[in-house]
Amino acid sequence: MPRFSPNALAEILNQDIAGHYRLAYSGGLDSTVLLHAMVELQASLPLSFSALHVHHGLNPEADAWASHCRHECERHNVTYQQFNVDATPVKGQSPEETARELRYEALASVMQAGDVLLTAHHQDEQAETLLLQLMRGCGVPGLAAMPFETDFTCGKLQRPLLGFSRAELESYANERQLCWVEDGSNLDKSYDRNFMRHDILPALVERWPAAIANLQRTASHMSEAGTLLDELAIEDLAHCGLDNASSLEIGRLKQLPKPRVRNALRYWLRARGLNVPSQSQLQQVISDVLYSSPDAVACVHWQGVDVRKYQGRLYALSSMSSHDSHQTVNWDMSKPVQINGVGRLDVRQTRGEGLSASLMGQCYDIRFRQGGERVQPVNRGHHHELKKLFQEAGVPPWERDRTPILYKGDEILAIAGLCICEPYQAGKDQPGLILEWNPDFS
Repeated sequence: MPRFSPNALAEILNQDIAGHYRLAYSGGLDSTVLLHAMVELQASLPLSFSALHVHHGLNPEADAWASHCRHECERHNVTYQQFNVDATPVKGQSPEETARELRYEALASVMQAGDVLLTAHHQDEQAETLLLQLMRGCGVPGLAAMPFETDFTCGKLQRPLLGFSRAELESYANERQLCWVEDGSNLDKSYDRNFMRHDILPALVERWPAAIANLQRTASHMSEAGTLLDELAIEDLAHCGLDNASSLEIGRLKQLPKPRVRNALRYWLRARGLNVPSQSQLQQVISDVLYSSPDAVACVHWQGVDVRKYQGRLYALSSMSSHDSHQTVNWDMSKPVQINGVGRLDVRQTRGEGLSASLMGQCYDIRFRQGGERVQPVNRGHHHELKKLFQEAGVPPWERDRTPILYKGDEILAIAGLCICEPYQAGKDQPGLILEWNPDFS
């Protein structure tokens, strides 16, 4: 890797982007160097970029930092945008975690298709992240630390300074007499990252001068290993009958060696956007759900995730919010209705199927299963117990008392996602209404 310069940065950036570079600009050394280099590049390349500053409101100097950032952008004729957020941590969450989440939410809010968000993370921070992940006992994905590029909303996030040390960036800044702000909290060693930065990494570098570069190389190796493990997980999940995003065939999953089971489950949960369990929680899924008796009602829960089984399949879903199965919701089908713990119910117009469109505009009740309901689905010659229809359709037990049932008086017209009842169906070639239900818990 050559010494840091605007030309070195130009070789790293993707010049083929269709959108715009958006620089996360805190005013500190690292983002100041990146801003300055982008300004120089803009003079010689067809480069479109702007600066984004997030004002967290936590530090007494935050107003002064924001003013500094605005002034620097005005001086260099760079479009500047500021976001003010309240980063006061919620109970159980650290100030750093809260600030980070709000910062990325703010940055994400302005991204457009094809845009690239640039952050100024450098080689030293990559080494710190890897060591912190080691102390937490993280697996391969955690040890891959920060990737150079990742998907971010409708665009990309890039970290073009990962190959450069903080010393190189500081040398560049001093040579060009750049001005930046210093956050005094970065000296507070009660924070793990600051302790790692000021006490641990210097000792490692004193003993092993190439420690920071070597740690970055290790993170790169872990990233490659993680890619291979993900590819193996995809193959194993295909073997396990992944016919939809939410369930796996338990019998086939149990045919895999235990390490591959754990790898497949971690990937499956990540791919679904769910929180990945700790090692002990994952072991509980394997022992208490996968290997429980076939008729056992098993559920393992952690951080907003429920893992359950039904009819030989493993399900993973967001934890369900509270729901009153005795409630009644009035609905005339003229607009969507949102029901807490259930989801969003709407109708779509069609022909020759669904409910008769003549029902539109009348007032109906949405209720939920109480037990003992009997209905006659279209094309069935007689009435059936709703319980048996749920079983026949493979509807998991935890979804049954949250499935919307459309009533007219005491008559059932339809069960969302399951069936239309006689005699409320649309006739052949007649206007019809399809009930569209988007559950909160799928």
